[in-house]
This record gives sequence, structure tokens and C-alpha cells, in this order.
Amino acid sequence: MQDCQNYLGKVIKSVIFLQNRPHKAGAQTCLWRLLTQPAIRELWHPVVVCSSHGWLVEACREQGISVIIEPFPSSRSLLARAYGNGAFARRVAARLHQLGMNPLMVQGNDYAEGLLTRALARQLRVPSAIFLRSSGMQRNDYFKYQCHQCDWMAAIGTTLQQQVTGWDPGRAVHVFHDGVLPQEILPPQAVAGTVQRLLVIGSSAPQKGWRDVITALQRLQAQAWWHEQDWSIDFIGASPDHDTDRHDLAQLNHCRIRFLGRVNEFAALVRRYDLVINPSRQETFGMAAVEVLACGVPLISSRSGIIEQVIEDSRYLYQAGNAPALAEVLADILAHWPDHALDVALCQKNILNLFLIDHTVFFVTQHYRSLITQFSETRGS
Repeated sequence: MQDCQNYLGKVIKSVIFLQNRPHKAGAQTCLWRLLTQPAIRELWHPVVVCSSHGWLVEACREQGISVIIEPFPSSRSLLARAYGNGAFARRVAARLHQLGMNPLMVQGNDYAEGLLTRALARQLRVPSAIFLRSSGMQRNDYFKYQCHQCDWMAAIGTTLQQQVTGWDPGRAVHVFHDGVLPQEILPPQAVAGTVQRLLVIGSSAPQKGWRDVITALQRLQAQAWWHEQDWSIDFIGASPDHDTDRHDLAQLNHCRIRFLGRVNEFAALVRRYDLVINPSRQETFGMAAVEVLACGVPLISSRSGIIEQVIEDSRYLYQAGNAPALAEVLADILAHWPDHALDVALCQKNILNLFLIDHTVFFVTQHYRSLITQFSETRGS
């Protein structure tokens, strides 16, 4: 199979997107949704550059989106890194030329792609752009990966934007949101008579808040009603590395705990559960939480990312990182179910109004046109 779609000799104006890791995760899924939209494909003829084969590569190819596979360089030495980035840019530029591509700009999908985004843009003599997605990005990361030197940047959500402008006063940082596809909004599930199966999303990384779930479950053990049934609680991701977490989970009574590893069919999985918990301590957006509600399944969530714009029922929200508060929310909902069932249809209405992919496409299209035009005029002057 070719690494990139063959355009039979035609010169195609295109936007180049850099995404190092191709496995299925939030940044990759959000990029894929954007690239599959007709307006993006027809106007910008996207080409995705990934470091290896994986979910994003195959998902793009299934949609006829061009992909180049080129290992991303990495080195601790500044000199070796500069050489490797330059060689990477030359190889990708040669591949694009061979395939008849006429690049208009280069877009990195997160801060870690910043150095290569700039290197490739310089090689192609086009503007560079960067999405800032990661809540874990630190000031040193922002400057180390030269995000500040990109011609255009946009942050997921106002929290991250304000953080970046604090590091880099006077720099224009636009705000945008990821969006879901209309077909991803599924009919709300019928409310179960009792909650028996719970799902915890995220991962074992500290900022994802699994420790808060464990602490909350320990508190619920002291309540008599907890022992009236057996609970099935699954976690999306690998088992925690921390011995204390594994020990505390093993001590829970009336619980069957499972770790599901990496999941590709997220919607099909989520709809098997009565209730989902999003315990994340920090998010710039929080797409996984939005996706749960889009699937039609009720969600308890920390107040992280944009979820408060989607869930209006405060009984389903708690302060991020506050395990006792999560325990209180769980106790109230589980003890009074189904009387306290979440209005999932209202949540989905909010998603449609605020976080549909069409809004993201409009934002990107308007800014790309402006950036490419300004860059062209500057070079011509």
C-alpha cells in the first residue's frame, strides 16, 4: 500500500497535518473528525504525517485521506535534534513533491509537534500553525517546542488560552473547541431500574483522577445500602502501577473490578453500562466525557473542561480532585436511582448547540484562509 494517495499527476493544494502517535486517543480522534468533513477535504485536501502505522493511519485511509508515514526524530542533544528535524522536513517535502502536492501550510496537532511543524514549514516556505490541546503542557514545553514561534496558534478552551497568554503576553492565541459528528448522537438509553454496571473513563495517570474514584468507593463501603447488591465497576485503561491503588481496589467488598485496556469501539462499550464516571482532575476540553453523553448514557463528572456547559444538573457534578465530594454525589445518585436520573436528552441538546463539528470546521476554515492570504501577501511585498 502507498503511504500517500496518488493524485495521478495533478498538483493539489493541500494543508499538511502532523500527528506523531497514531493510536486512538483524544487528539487523534478529534483530528480525524475534522479531516473527514467535506469542507475541509474539498478546500484543503489534507495530508496527515504520522510516525508509524496505527489507528489514525488506517482510519484516514478508509476515508480516502492522504497519509505519509515518516518516523519522527527524537534526541536529547540540541544539535542532533536540529539535524534530525531538518532531515525529516526534507524527506517529507520530497514525498509531497513526488506526489504532486502543493502545500499551503503546516498544522501541528499539539505542542509536541511544534518543532517539526516549524521545520517542515520552513522547508516548504509556508506558514506554520499549532493546536494546543494538552492540559499537562508546562511553560517550558511551550517554549522548548517553539510553539511561540509558529505563525498561528489556537488553544482548546479558554483555560488553556489564558495559561498560554500568561506565559507569552501579547501573543495572539485563538480559542477553539473540538466537536462531535451528528451521527455520534445516539438515542438516550432507557433508564435502568437499578444501577449495577459502572464504567470509569480516563486512565491511571494521576491527573485522570482514578485515585479519587478509589477513595470514594472506600467511603461508600461504610454505607449499609452498598452491601445490598454486588457492583460491577470497569475502568477503561490498564491497571494502575501504584501498589497502594491495586491494594485498595482488592479490598473493596461487593465489587467486581476490571481494567479493559485500550478500547477502539468506545460507543459500543459505553452503552453496556448504566452509569459512567469521569473523574478527571484537569481537562482543556474533555471530549471523552462529551462522547459518553453523546452515546446516550448518564455521566457523573468532575467540573473539568467544558462539561458544565453540557450537564446542567448539579447533582451529577463535583469539584475536580475532591474524592469526598465524588462519594457524596455517588451516594445520592445510587441511593435515589432512578428518581435522580440525568436528563441525557437535554445534555445532548447542549452538545448539538455548542460542540458539533460544524462549528470547528467553520473556525478552522476562516482562520486558515486568513493565515494563508496574509502569509502570501507578506512574501509578495
